[in-house]
Amino acid sequence: MWFKRLLLILTASYLCLLLIVQFPQWFISEQSSYGPFKMYAGEPLSCDLPCQVVLDSAHLLLKQSAFYQADQVFELYFVQGTLYEKLISLFGTKNIASSKHNKHLYIGRPDFQNGILRQGDHPYQWLNLVQIISHEGVHSQMYTDYAKWWGSMQTPAWLNEGYCEYIAYQPFNQSPHYQLRATYDRYRSEAGEWVQTEHGAYTPKIYLRDRIVMEYLLLERGEEIHSIIGNPTYNPDVHWPQIVERFR
Repeated sequence: MWFKRLLLILTASYLCLLLIVQFPQWFISEQSSYGPFKMYAGEPLSCDLPCQVVLDSAHLLLKQSAFYQADQVFELYFVQGTLYEKLISLFGTKNIASSKHNKHLYIGRPDFQNGILRQGDHPYQWLNLVQIISHEGVHSQMYTDYAKWWGSMQTPAWLNEGYCEYIAYQPFNQSPHYQLRATYDRYRSEAGEWVQTEHGAYTPKIYLRDRIVMEYLLLERGEEIHSIIGNPTYNPDVHWPQIVERFR
């Protein structure tokens, strides 16, 4: 009997924690807002000119997304060093950035002056702020139409990450001098699981693969993202061999 009670208490406690972590605003106060962005942090954070430049740049990229809605608000939670960071670590959340609906969680401190989000001193523990805010912002945009009620996406992971990266790297892939082959060659030249980005930061290699597939479909073949969604014939297993052959 005592074992069943203990199990019931532990289960109830786990479910309560799971519910609580859905509301970071209960733990972290709003510090400032600018445009469609609200920023929350465990320490004072004002949106001065460098901050405004970063957020304006991210907003311009989000406007290029096929899922852009002018009235959408994005909540940016910088949780490093807070009780909330400790709570979400109980569920294994350690990624420097993640999002669900309009809430973005950043386990790192923003350095708007230098335009980076820093989690630690390792080369893999920093990201370009404009890139990651616009990347997570596209996730938020897609949640509106393609998330199930409990939050998981109906669209495949490669499409989610590929399109987010496609938008976030538009300052590069929309340049008249951009060559998809150079990005493909950079992917092929890296033997490990991480690869350096145009910003100098590092990203999981699988994200770059998904971005290459998306750029191949949208830029090389002229496909539309809404046509790709929901059509199982579009997937990396089909298109990666085509890309390899294209750049042989």
